[in-house]
Amino acid sequence: MRPTFLGFETQKRTLMMAQKNQDIVGNNISNVNTPGYTRQRVDMYSMYVSGVGEARWNSHSNMLSMQGQGVNAYGVSQIRDTYIDKRYRENVSLESETDTKINILGDIENILDNFETTGLQKATQDFWNALQDYSEEKPDSTEVATIAANAAVSLCRMLNSYSQQLKEVETTYVNELKDNLDYVNKMLDEMRELNVRIEKEKFHYAEEYGPNELYDDMNLYIDELGTYGEISVHQNENGTYDVSMGGVKILDGIEQKNSHILMKDYELLGTADLYFQSGQEVILTRGSLKAYQDMINGNGVYAAGGQNSNYGIAYFKSAMNVYARTVAETLNTANGAETDSFRAMFVSATEESLITAGNIRVSQDWLEDPTMIGKVRYFNEKTGMYEYGFDEKSDAPVTKIKYKEAYEYETESDGITPKYDANGLPVPKKDANGNIVYIPGKRLRDKDNNLVPEKDANGNVIYETVDGTASGIVNLQNTNVKFLFSQFDNKEIKFGNCHDFKGSYFEYISFISNRLGQTIQYEQSRNETAVVTVNELLDSRDDVSGVQMDEEGINMLNYTKWYNASSRMLTTLDDMLDRLINGTGRVGL
Repeated sequence: MRPTFLGFETQKRTLMMAQKNQDIVGNNISNVNTPGYTRQRVDMYSMYVSGVGEARWNSHSNMLSMQGQGVNAYGVSQIRDTYIDKRYRENVSLESETDTKINILGDIENILDNFETTGLQKATQDFWNALQDYSEEKPDSTEVATIAANAAVSLCRMLNSYSQQLKEVETTYVNELKDNLDYVNKMLDEMRELNVRIEKEKFHYAEEYGPNELYDDMNLYIDELGTYGEISVHQNENGTYDVSMGGVKILDGIEQKNSHILMKDYELLGTADLYFQSGQEVILTRGSLKAYQDMINGNGVYAAGGQNSNYGIAYFKSAMNVYARTVAETLNTANGAETDSFRAMFVSATEESLITAGNIRVSQDWLEDPTMIGKVRYFNEKTGMYEYGFDEKSDAPVTKIKYKEAYEYETESDGITPKYDANGLPVPKKDANGNIVYIPGKRLRDKDNNLVPEKDANGNVIYETVDGTASGIVNLQNTNVKFLFSQFDNKEIKFGNCHDFKGSYFEYISFISNRLGQTIQYEQSRNETAVVTVNELLDSRDDVSGVQMDEEGINMLNYTKWYNASSRMLTTLDDMLDRLINGTGRVGL
């Protein structure tokens, strides 16, 4: 016969388990809107008493009394799916990365949004129109020449503005990256402190269980940390968490340490170079930190040093610099600046020799003389020098001095210095037949380096007719401005040291605008896919870990029925015990 009060012990535990389950249901319902809360449950098992060794309650032949010991619980667990958590953190890092890139590219687009309308395209078109108007006028038409110079000034100011605004965007996001790193490092410090608390609390729990609320806090941190870069998570036997980012452990639960993420001096290097406090370089494949690096350091085909091949702020800065430099170089060269520096139409406003969108300006020579670009280089036969002036074409007979053709001459003993005769002319060298050896296309110069004119038998200078008729009308030809104007139709211009593009000025503007639009479209497409996946995973995680009010309501009713039934069982046991104590042995009752 088993102990009389064993049934009461069994039902007492039953009441306790029913009460604990009701407590957990109430806790779940109370935290239905608590961020990061994970639904909990009581892990129960059927009680038994071992029949082995000292734990035996009875003889080997009678073990029946050891059955029916009721219910007990291992502990209170969280309902989580580690696979869903892993996939969620992978995809939320991609969502965060594309969100950040879209924001940065959006700011670039806000600067260049009028690129092909009222922005650079229009400024270039206005300059093109002004040159066209000037080319149709006389080269000495100061008024239209001034309009062309002013249109060039407007183009330079537009490029200066783009450069300044892109620099401001760059500074904004460099500072934002620094703020994000400060926040991540602060979060890692808080996670380390939380690991310390978890380890202390875990000491009071069975192996499989621990401080669920602290686990929830840690998982909230981990979820947020996952937006900054791809992470991997491991929970240690002492309940603490290890977290790695980019393959480097940044949170160590066993040693209670963490590693900050730092950035090298941006002002010195010009790139956003990140490294872990432990010394390793930060190399990420996803997350907002990668987005900042891609967009700040992304310089496309112009990437060098710590830069990358993404089309980010650096690339569009380079694109504006390349446009400014290419326009300046092609027009300066066409205007003769390679031969005479004062013919430069565009120059650098700073001491830097390299023209950029930030420093390009119209040259002072052009501003002071707007008709400078209407003048052409010609050879002054009287002075023997090259000079600049308006290109004239006359209907009247045009004559010029006929100069002697150069010939080979005798030299002094040094083999270089010519021998001169009494008239200061080089002594001609003759061939074997006694003929002077002439040098075609070259004019003869005397001892004073002056050209030597041909003279007739009477000693008069001989003139020769070049062209013209007898009307005497002189026309100024705007040949140089027409040539400058033609550069806008040149489709063979190479833009960039890496030849990012070959075409005309206008085609390059469209190319850059399209590249920006395609880059934004690509990131938006990636973001849309990531958002859908993240939302699906959140729904799946809520189905597993979130508090479901309908389910908790059903559990509440079940546990209430369980509690009531167990209470009635106690009443029944009490009646049975009363009968045993007060009714046993009383015959006839």
